[in-house]
Amino acid sequence: MKAMWVFAALSSVYGHDLYLMPQKFRPVAGEKILLSAHTGDSFPNSEQPVDPARLQSRPAAEWRILGKATHTTVEVTAGGQYFAVETKPKYLEMEAEKFRAYLKEEGLDAVLGKVASMTGKSREMYSKFAKTYVVAGERNGEYAKALGLKIEIVPLADPAMVKAGDVLPVQVLLDGKPLAGAQMEIAASRGRSAGRTDREGKLMVKIEAGGKTRLHTVAMEAGDGKTHDWASYWASLTFEVASGKGGESTNLTSR
Repeated sequence: MKAMWVFAALSSVYGHDLYLMPQKFRPVAGEKILLSAHTGDSFPNSEQPVDPARLQSRPAAEWRILGKATHTTVEVTAGGQYFAVETKPKYLEMEAEKFRAYLKEEGLDAVLGKVASMTGKSREMYSKFAKTYVVAGERNGEYAKALGLKIEIVPLADPAMVKAGDVLPVQVLLDGKPLAGAQMEIAASRGRSAGRTDREGKLMVKIEAGGKTRLHTVAMEAGDGKTHDWASYWASLTFEVASGKGGESTNLTSR
């Protein structure tokens, strides 16, 4: 019962992954579509909205809450295009046991080892960075361009060409540099571990199902020691896996 209680507490506080869901992943160039910021573990559905005042988007947009999600309208250009959003940092405290359970859940082993004997509350500032990839008409190489977010997942092959059974190479960047050892999760109908990044921050992600897909990872580093001891950065990437079936030998163009 104790373990279940800790997991429930984690879900209510940290389980709210932020990710973007466009109305269409393959719209028409010039079309205006609804772009929604979702939070929660019920992918692709949102469990609760995010405060629009905390959102900073690329390109700039005005957000509004409607139901259990936060929405805006964007205009799509020709070819591949990213839309991204980040949240302003927010402070959070947790009891030591809950904090360690959270670190274990997200695969933050290095930090977990440093707080093994911690007895007080954690002091953390967390920020979330989400981006989504849509394609209008002919594909281009925009998928491979990093946006300069604090943390981001960069595909090394075109997500628009991926089919079920393919392996998609990705790289995780923190402050523009490869992040090694980051635990990656993938969600289509349900979430599962996709492995950890190598020394170059790279990982080959097996795509098992078609349709809407989300990748997610978290990084944590020491805080300033005054206002907070830890700073965490959450990253997500959403895209749509094409219909049909591919295979590990499918020729995906990587950079």
